[in-house]
This record gives sequence, structure tokens and C-alpha cells, in this order.
Amino acid sequence: MRSLPEFRLHRPEALSGALELLDALADCRPIAGGTDLLLFLRDGTIRARHLIDVTGIEEMRGISLEGGEIRIGAATPLSEVASSELVAEIVPALTEAVFQIGSVQTRNQGTIGGNICNASPAADSAPPLLVLDARLDVSSKAGGRTIPVGELFAGPKLNSLEESELVTAIRIPEPPEGSGASFLKLGRRRGSTLSVVNAAAYVELDGGRCSAARLALGAIAATPIRVAPAEGLLVWKKPTKAVVEGAASACRECVSPVDDIRGSAVYRRDMSAVLMRRAIKGALRRAGVA
Repeated sequence: MRSLPEFRLHRPEALSGALELLDALADCRPIAGGTDLLLFLRDGTIRARHLIDVTGIEEMRGISLEGGEIRIGAATPLSEVASSELVAEIVPALTEAVFQIGSVQTRNQGTIGGNICNASPAADSAPPLLVLDARLDVSSKAGGRTIPVGELFAGPKLNSLEESELVTAIRIPEPPEGSGASFLKLGRRRGSTLSVVNAAAYVELDGGRCSAARLALGAIAATPIRVAPAEGLLVWKKPTKAVVEGAASACRECVSPVDDIRGSAVYRRDMSAVLMRRAIKGALRRAGVA
């Protein structure tokens, strides 16, 4: 096994200190759990002479309900998100997804911000965050901005952040009454595995019709994606079996999977429809449809 290359580890205690380092240092990377980054450093996929450990920054940790939205610090461990009663009560689809990320050890070490900033097409947290309309607080020495989570993903293992920027928190609007969301994952084994396909669905009901629908898939394109054509087949329709089947089937035409060791493109395309059908049904149950 190759050894890790030499690097200098910095441990700022405040967000301002981390942003100063990101702005000042060349060949610099933030690190939280390091479950992916250290592997990439070892195999040479990523090079860095400086790592900035953000796990000691209190501003980037914790889960709270603020002004009608859940705020999750980007450096919050996945295990804390998975065990949060607040998350489970308000956005259970995210609990379902995070609980299936890696092993117990991975969830204890890895962070929610790291899982999305790694920008894996198969990241399990991405589809529920997409359908829950999550936004990201992004900070740099020059200032801050807020972006929809979908704007983070630029390609396989590529995010859209500038080198001096850091995702500090994830914000999820509290869903209204009459809404529901669900997440499902298909892997090659029951636990501690990467997704072959994953899917999330969100619906809002008004007078027995879907007034809003958001559907997302992972591991079937270069990035996690929203499936707008399928969403359109649900909006302002009664969620009959035929309507749900039509929306799920439309997912086959919206994905561009590849063949790899986990599954063929044909299998992924078919399973995207199967998982989405089940995810929509799960979201409808949570919204109050029997």
C-alpha cells in the first residue's frame, strides 16, 4: 500500500481562521472526516501540501431548527445526523439516506458536508437533499453566499466551489402539512455498500392532487439529478396507480447510466424506474395517502 504524501495539517478553531488559511495557502484542501480525501491523497488522485481540519469549528457543527428550517453544520458527523430526533421527525427521508452511508465507522468519521462536497454521483445524501429543496451556506474570506444544493455538483467527483470557498451549513425548509418524502437505495449487498441506484421523492398534496413534486436519482448520471419530466407528470394530478407508474417509467428516458463493476447501464435504467415508483409511493404514504 502506498503511503500518504507529506502535508501540513492546520486546525483552526474559528471559521474566520479557516477562511484566512484557504485564501492564503496554495495547494490547500479542507478536511473533515477524511474518509474519501485521504484515499485520494494516497493514490495521487488529489494533491495537497496543506490540509485544514474543520472539525473543531463549532460554527460548522450541530443540528438546529431556525426560522422554519433545519440547519445542519457541514462538519456534523453523519452518525449525528442519522441519530437526530429532529431530522427524523421533520425530514425522515434524510435519516433514511444517511443511515445507509457506509459502515458505522464511516458514519462516525465522515461528515454530511464531506459527503456532498465529494460530489460522488452515488452520494446517498444528495437525492433527499435535492428533493427537500436544501440550500448550502458557502463562505470565503471575501464574503458568503447561499446556493441550491444542485448547483454544487459539477461532474463526477467535481464540485463548483472556488478554491477559497467552504460549505459551512446545509439548510432544509421545514416541509408543510400534507407533504411527504422518501428515499430508497439499491446496492450489491444489504449494508456498507455504494449505491447501484438511489432515489428520492417528495410530494405535496392539495385537495387530493399533487400540488408539488420533486424527484431525484443518483448513480445514473455524471451527477445526482432532479427528474423534471417525471415531476411534471405528477403535478396537479390525482396520484393514481397509473399516474405514479407513468412518472416512474419516465425516469428511464431521463437517465444516462454507465456500465461498471456495480451494475450495467441497462440494469440501472430499469432500476431507476423501479426505485422511483417505490419512493413516490413512500412519499405519498407520508403525505397521508393510504
